[in-house]
Amino acid sequence: MSEDSQWLERGLEGHTPGTGARVKMFRLLLAKAVVLRTRLDRELAPSGITTQQGAMLQWIEAQPSPPTLSAVAAGLRMTHQNVKQIASALARKAFLQIEVDTQDRRARRLVLTAHHHTFWAKRNPQDFSRLALWTARLSDAEVKTLSELLGRLPSGIADTD
Repeated sequence: MSEDSQWLERGLEGHTPGTGARVKMFRLLLAKAVVLRTRLDRELAPSGITTQQGAMLQWIEAQPSPPTLSAVAAGLRMTHQNVKQIASALARKAFLQIEVDTQDRRARRLVLTAHHHTFWAKRNPQDFSRLALWTARLSDAEVKTLSELLGRLPSGIADTD
């Protein structure tokens, strides 16, 4: 038994096979997420951006209008303070501007800049190719199934909170 499988199986004795499989799945998700984030952080490092910053920028871009700090925090399940820190760093790097909301002067909206759009337009082809290589051992059907399954997972987590 390899060290990886020993870790994945640890403490599962005496539990139902279904519970054991769910714990093992959770451990695998955590482990693979760390590996993927580390690899992507290395890819992005020369440009001075992190995986977490990139994810936040992509989430903001997907919104129909510039979101508030609070909306980003809720959407990404992060604290308001963490979003504010990341947004401030991205503003210093010229990826976004933090603007006062015209309707509610207490709120701040995150507005993407031309630099953001140019940066990702140049990076995406290479990044998408790299991601295709990282996932090449999965068929298109497997990727689709995995995406559908993972897409269902958060709703189950939210229901138990």
